Amino acid sequence: MAEPKKYRYLPEKFPVREEVRGIDSATLVNMLLSAFADEILAWYQYYVSAYAVKGNISTELEDVFRKIAEDELNDHAKKLADRLQDFDVDPPDFRDLWQLSKCRQTELPEDPHDVDGFLIAGILAERCALVHYRELFLYTHGKDPATEEIVEDIIRDEAEHETIFRNLLSKEGLKRLEELEKKG
Repeated sequence: MAEPKKYRYLPEKFPVREEVRGIDSATLVNMLLSAFADEILAWYQYYVSAYAVKGNISTELEDVFRKIAEDELNDHAKKLADRLQDFDVDPPDFRDLWQLSKCRQTELPEDPHDVDGFLIAGILAERCALVHYRELFLYTHGKDPATEEIVEDIIRDEAEHETIFRNLLSKEGLKRLEELEKKG
């Protein structure tokens, strides 16, 4: 995997943020850019899933995927973009999102009737996001309360999203998920 290039929209020098103590602003900004990319890609995954999924509960799933997609875009990505602006950094160019993302979303099932496959893809995406946000939380904890608060809010939402997807799995879907977990 290629390393992200030096972005033209990163300032030569980051503004001094009084609430940020003892951490490297460039590292923080790169983590925020990566998290933003993850949120945009998750939004896209869930938006596509809402239209692609078919089956006996597809209407309900459409609503679930749309609601969670809305959270990813209009809440999480917005909060991260606003925080990036605090450092005079614009959100990344659309073409750079895949490269910046740590959570390149899992493949969606080819069979639109594979409801469990769509839900498992959502669970895996949320778990990846939780790992990334825990890293960001640990990096900012006690050193950047503004980012820490944003990350805490997003962690709560991502955990809730994972639970929603998990609760919608069939018994067979739970078995598939357990098999995936055993494989690591």
